[in-house]
Amino acid sequence: MTTLSEKRRKAAALEYSGKGAPRVVAKAQDDYAEVLVDAARASNIPVLYDARLLDYLDGVEVGQEVPEMLFESVAVILSWAYWLRDKTPEDAHRD
Repeated sequence: MTTLSEKRRKAAALEYSGKGAPRVVAKAQDDYAEVLVDAARASNIPVLYDARLLDYLDGVEVGQEVPEMLFESVAVILSWAYWLRDKTPEDAHRD
């Protein structure tokens, strides 16, 4: 799942392996944010626009788990991403 803020041109990519908490796997700004989002779309990865979430994720380093204070928000977003693909987290990790 990738999120992009239109105003600030920032993007972050999250991944959930089914164990532990979701991780930030990529972050970008300006033109690189557009590249990250374009790559996500080309790979059929859902893209969400959420400037507020990006403000929080800006403080998380690539490779780190999202902080506990974001678990609920990220869980809702990941549920949406799985729903779009007609999958559950368990299904996604069997592929």
